[in-house]
Amino acid sequence: MPKPPSPPTTEDKLDEILLHLRHLDSRDRLRTIGGFFRGLLSLIPIIVLLASIWYVYEYGDQLLEKIAEQAAIQAEAVTKKGSDSLLNQFKGLIK
Repeated sequence: MPKPPSPPTTEDKLDEILLHLRHLDSRDRLRTIGGFFRGLLSLIPIIVLLASIWYVYEYGDQLLEKIAEQAAIQAEAVTKKGSDSLLNQFKGLIK
């Protein structure tokens, strides 16, 4: 009959614990590096938001002027088209 294995000594147990700790250290290092890059990626939307707020603050008046100008041009076109058709109707009634 084979002999049963002898129980591990304290030195063997400590070596096994150290081996597990080394593996945990390398995993934690990779997690830390991954967390750093994830943190950098999460800053991108905040930077875009702050940049857009600054842009609107700096150039908002010009943007509003362009919007008002385009609205006036469109209103003029609609009014001219409506008045032309109204005048044509009156000309048709007079003739």
